[in-house]
Amino acid sequence: MITLLSLGIMFIGIIAIRARKISHSVGKIWIDLEICVSVAYIGCMWLLGVADKFFELSEDTTYVARVTALNLALVTYMLCAFKITLGLSRIREKAPLLSVLPFILQASFLLVINPINHVAYYEEIKGLVTIEKLAFMITAFAVHMFYYASTIYLAWRHRRRLGNVATWCFTFIVTLDFAFMAFHHLIDDFYYMGAVFAACVTFNLIMLYLVDNPMDSKTGIYKRKAFYRAVEEVLTLNPDTDYQLCLLDIRDFQDVNERFGFERGDDILMRVAQAMRKSFSWDVELGYLGEDNFVGLFPDGRYWMLASKLSLDDMYPGEGMDYAMSLYAGIYKIKDRTMNPILMCDRARFAMDSIRYDYEKHECVYDSAQDHKFEMQAYMLHNCDRAIHEHNFVPYFQPIYDAKTKKICSAEALVRWKDKQYGLISPGDFIPLFEKNGFVTKLDLYVWEEVCSQISHWRKEGILVPPVSVNISRKDLQMDNLYEIILDLIKKYNLSPLDVKLEITESAFVAENERYFKTVDTLKEVGFRILMDDFGSGYSSLNTFKDAHVDILKADMRFMDGIESSDKGKIVINTIVDMAKKLDIPMVVEGVETEGQYEFLRDIGCQMIQGYYFSRPVPPEEFRNMIKAPDAVV
Repeated sequence: MITLLSLGIMFIGIIAIRARKISHSVGKIWIDLEICVSVAYIGCMWLLGVADKFFELSEDTTYVARVTALNLALVTYMLCAFKITLGLSRIREKAPLLSVLPFILQASFLLVINPINHVAYYEEIKGLVTIEKLAFMITAFAVHMFYYASTIYLAWRHRRRLGNVATWCFTFIVTLDFAFMAFHHLIDDFYYMGAVFAACVTFNLIMLYLVDNPMDSKTGIYKRKAFYRAVEEVLTLNPDTDYQLCLLDIRDFQDVNERFGFERGDDILMRVAQAMRKSFSWDVELGYLGEDNFVGLFPDGRYWMLASKLSLDDMYPGEGMDYAMSLYAGIYKIKDRTMNPILMCDRARFAMDSIRYDYEKHECVYDSAQDHKFEMQAYMLHNCDRAIHEHNFVPYFQPIYDAKTKKICSAEALVRWKDKQYGLISPGDFIPLFEKNGFVTKLDLYVWEEVCSQISHWRKEGILVPPVSVNISRKDLQMDNLYEIILDLIKKYNLSPLDVKLEITESAFVAENERYFKTVDTLKEVGFRILMDDFGSGYSSLNTFKDAHVDILKADMRFMDGIESSDKGKIVINTIVDMAKKLDIPMVVEGVETEGQYEFLRDIGCQMIQGYYFSRPVPPEEFRNMIKAPDAVV
């Protein structure tokens, strides 16, 4: 029974060593040693039993060997628990003397005091109070008490940083160890009690490895959750020190992975983490947030930069890696210490993202202007569902005019957010945000239904309603049931596919996704007319345009910028209009703001005009009045 239990614990210990992912910087070697002590102690007890069986050792010899092995194991457990706590709480780096002292105590115990113990338990002096026995007991108690009190103090003082699992794990181990030391003279069966003790220690360490390991195995610095805990602790324990939280990112790191492979990419991240650890003092907390994001908590107004560019040639000399990585950071100056560290990182990320595509800038400090934008962004994210439920998103209609007759021939539905707190929120503020978090699909579904409902309502009033185009985003095209959704809306409101046009941005066609093209073709087959929106916005590919089955082209409004004074601009737009006519594809030009622009487009044969020259996007009631007028719609 005991042999099987011992072998089982040894097996668990080996698995734990294989599973551990604790960094050298927090005492990995000490955690390994503590598990090895469990395995070695059980092995020693098992071998001693085998030797006693075959060589018939004296009772005194086996007893002394067992109690000595137990004492060695107990004091080593204490040492390791103390060292691990030092490492995880990062006192080890900040107070080197405190880290050296246990070695002195341990050496004196093993080399001087413990040998006295060998003679203290022999039969002829059992029960006698000797100087040797008293010295051993007092010194052993003092050593264990130092380890026990120091470990408990550090674990609970730094419980925010260590987390509940690690704190209770160390408390349990050292308390059990101290109890065994105090009462081991009452133990008769070292096989059973020692095995139970080793099992408890090993189980606790497995919990520490697999449940609450604070360090990232790839980079050797704090994981996200552990970094947040460290920030909370540092801000609490240092109320008079100012801190800044800095988020660092590597631009276009996906390109590094694609060029050099993910294994080399992971190695680069590890080297960046090592460079940061070497560059900054130990009062700087560092963390890895995943992907290519690093974060640091810096005191006294100091914050990184590493070099704004990191050369892979310098990182891997002799390998011919002619590649430079660009770094950029967002800095958040901590004012509210009670703020959740997650929100602090969000603010630093907001500042960082503002310069993501500005390759000349490498750091941005979160300021009051960004604070307003951030609060606005947070407000929109938290209230977008409520806005749909309360119908605060309203479709505005911008008329599209026939260039020859100046009558309304169509319209585009453009969503506006009428908010009780902020008033009318521009789509330029919330659409890019919703495209990032995926809410744009839900918003589009809502707008499509509102538009269909509005058209149906006006039709029942006897108003001649021109076709209205609605926008289809790339995320919408990824829906497997897009065709069914749009067709069901048309049927629900007794409309025809000719009543609703579908605007798809040019970038969606450039993606060259066969599923996109198939979805578009299916919609065309049932009668919907497809517009390629933002044509010429920077993604243009004539080959893609040739393959995409569109019914109407819609030129990007930037073509109108300065066209009245630019001969080259006139030539470009004239060429596009001429190409569309030869392909027999009607064309809309948006962004028309002046009479001169209108007359130029009319004269070169552009069929449809959209822009402020005729009308801004207007609320539903105002658009209703526009199309209700006699002969308003062509």
